[in-house]
Amino acid sequence: MDQPWLTITLVMAAGALALGVATLRGALTQRRALHRLGVRGVRTRGEVARGARREGPTVHPPQVRYQAPPLNNLGAPPVQTYRRAPLNHESHPLHVGIPVVLRYDPRDPRRVVVVHTEDGRPGKVSYSATANTAWGVFFVLFGVAMAVAAFL
Repeated sequence: MDQPWLTITLVMAAGALALGVATLRGALTQRRALHRLGVRGVRTRGEVARGARREGPTVHPPQVRYQAPPLNNLGAPPVQTYRRAPLNHESHPLHVGIPVVLRYDPRDPRRVVVVHTEDGRPGKVSYSATANTAWGVFFVLFGVAMAVAAFL
């Protein structure tokens, strides 16, 4: 084999492309979960109040605690505290005490989805559909660019 660099470059390009496609597939699944709200929603911060738990044959989803306007006065400032299960709770793990960024339906503040988590623990990766999409696109383009550059 007189050109091992070509083989090595093509294997690395295929790996980068595969990593990008896998990351994009995960990010698109996370983004589809955000569409369950049905509207753009109002952004707010909250925290995971209770993790997922099992009581007999029933599995209860995790709950988040956040502040939004009261149901009877949606034009009021967000002072009512809600504790609800997000519509997209299965798309990523939610552990007690983790700060989250949420979007709630302005017509019904009880309907909420998690946009991303803010896990500040060292070594833990936080969830963000936008960041995962950006990284996926980067790795796909990087893999294609490496493959094209290998033949030039």
